[in-house]
Amino acid sequence: MVTTLVIGAILTLLAWIGLLVAVIHGKYVVDRIDAGEYEKGPLDRSNGGESRE
Repeated sequence: MVTTLVIGAILTLLAWIGLLVAVIHGKYVVDRIDAGEYEKGPLDRSNGGESRE
């Protein structure tokens, strides 16, 4: 039978893996934006960086 401690350890491990994926993806996106190669999202440079208000 699976104990509460084992379930907690598995969920903690999954949370750490998710956090690691988020950090790696965030670093990738920030590096691509800095290099001017990322053309998705609100920081698209095609509009000159102006706000759309």
